[in-house]
Amino acid sequence: MKKFLLDFDPLHGVRQYYGVDTDGQEYLIDEIDAPTTKAVIDHNKRIEGTGMGHEMRLAASVPVQVQYEWLDKYGINMWDPNHKQGVVRLLNSNEYRYLRVNHFMM
Repeated sequence: MKKFLLDFDPLHGVRQYYGVDTDGQEYLIDEIDAPTTKAVIDHNKRIEGTGMGHEMRLAASVPVQVQYEWLDKYGINMWDPNHKQGVVRLLNSNEYRYLRVNHFMM
């Protein structure tokens, strides 16, 4: 799919792209919010291993852009209880390790 930049909001760092499928049948508007995703990952790195008390531990913080990626690529909706195993599998994978703040297996 070929994408073209439609708009860029320098205040928030959001980019909007327009894409056309290779066969010309599907059109797509895509938003990428890189600064927010980077801010979440940086925050995860800062609090990594600090713990959240004895009864509860924060496992991960997943930016909205990554949640959309999971839904698009894998059909996994992070907020659907029926997709819990898929979310756990993705969080335990090396590809999404930067989302984890504590490194226990879920």
